[in-house]
Amino acid sequence: MRRSVLFVLAAMSFTGPALAQDAWPDLVGKWVGKSRAIIMSPAGHYGSAGSGSEPRFVSADLVIEITKQDQGRYIGTIVSAGHREEKFMILSEDRKTLRSADSDGNSVGHIIDSNSFELCYAQMAPTVASCALFRREKQ
Repeated sequence: MRRSVLFVLAAMSFTGPALAQDAWPDLVGKWVGKSRAIIMSPAGHYGSAGSGSEPRFVSADLVIEITKQDQGRYIGTIVSAGHREEKFMILSEDRKTLRSADSDGNSVGHIIDSNSFELCYAQMAPTVASCALFRREKQ
């Protein structure tokens, strides 16, 4: 009897951490960030800041609101002062690497901790490259 109890306790100590690693991060909520971007012409979240033929350095205050999640898949919106669009995100099996897409571009990034992640975005036309650190807005 004592041996079987020890076996059960040993088995539980091995499965506990494995179960914790299987959990997908909870990202539902509001995330706030400021982009560092380069744009070639007027573009979505940057409005007319890029009028002209020369590339420009710009920034925008951004909010991602994630409203639904399921097994590392996330649905929400991304909003700036002049633009709003749906945002889809998916987390890789490593539980750190993020991929996202919106109506005209995509991002790659990573989860830093439970309250912050970074996304770096690329869009072809109009041309945009940007990165932003997003932090969870406290409720």
